[in-house]
Amino acid sequence: MCNCLAEDAPALSNAAGWTLATVYLYFKYCNLRCRHCWINPPYSSTRSLKSDELAMSAIIAALDECRELGMGSVKITGGEPFARQDIFELLEYLKKNGVRIDMETNAVLIRGPEAKALKEAGVRQVAVSLDGPDARTHEYLRGVNGSFDDALKGIGALIKEKLSVQIITCLWKGNIDRVKDTVLLAASLGASSVKINPVHAIARAHSMERSEETLGVRETIDFYHRLTGELKEEKRVRLIFDIPPAFRPMKEACRERIGSCGIFNILGLLGDGRISICGIGSVADALVLGRIGEDKIKDVWHNNSVLKDIRADVPSRLEGICGRCIFKNYCLGKCRANAYYLGGSIRAPLAFCQAAYEEGLFPESRMIW
Repeated sequence: MCNCLAEDAPALSNAAGWTLATVYLYFKYCNLRCRHCWINPPYSSTRSLKSDELAMSAIIAALDECRELGMGSVKITGGEPFARQDIFELLEYLKKNGVRIDMETNAVLIRGPEAKALKEAGVRQVAVSLDGPDARTHEYLRGVNGSFDDALKGIGALIKEKLSVQIITCLWKGNIDRVKDTVLLAASLGASSVKINPVHAIARAHSMERSEETLGVRETIDFYHRLTGELKEEKRVRLIFDIPPAFRPMKEACRERIGSCGIFNILGLLGDGRISICGIGSVADALVLGRIGEDKIKDVWHNNSVLKDIRADVPSRLEGICGRCIFKNYCLGKCRANAYYLGGSIRAPLAFCQAAYEEGLFPESRMIW
């Protein structure tokens, strides 16, 4: 039997209690105006610290608290990390303390010095947003003229430093016919992988859904099979499509923890000081767990009622099709932030999977009868 179908829940705690493995660090401001952003950061064209942003000293103090809970890695994201001039201070701190680093960025502000700093800090992977093979396609979604060429320059600087670069493409009807060309462009640039994320109707993307620019479930599934078939022989770059494991071939679903929710072992620190399960606290007040400087992170981690509910209810009390899926102990309902935002409960089924089930598209071989 495939290991991912084992009845036992993942080993996510130890004798000292639940382990905080990874912190997602979200900076508040962004230098782009992306139409689909689920974090909904305010726009800023300057890199100076704003009065409503958390000081770097407070961020580092919070990360010190997280290290006491077992934190070994940090994903730096946004907003845009390089929209802050003091990002280099953070990189130095993480390197000094042996913390593994991943980063998500639009790369618009990255040139030689920034790429070198990431290399020297030991960053494992830099994920860069690129939504099309040309400026027109990319910039329609990203909302700032010139951002395509600037992103390519940033990617070039990262590749020059021999950093592992993953291209992230957000999939919607406006670029569905250009994804193959985007993948081929990423390969020519020297990227190690391309991750394709269908746009979901969270925060700003509500307007895209209302104007019928997002893909339906059937369109997403059909495109997944078509694209992976077309690029089957493309070996220069690894292709990752963000679709729940129930829709993947069994061998592929079990090979890696693609599409698995890390909710038991992560915490989100937001740029204005709020603490959440990830970045969802920026658009869902009910998932704000506390505030940096006001609440001890150790107390939040061990005693917050939202986290207690997650640990008690996921995956055993997942509702809808997620509760009937053979992968529930493996994918844990995939993204619980998405499920909460669209379904109103941590136990709610993932909207994509539930819609697929109601449309008769959820594979019967993946259901518990």
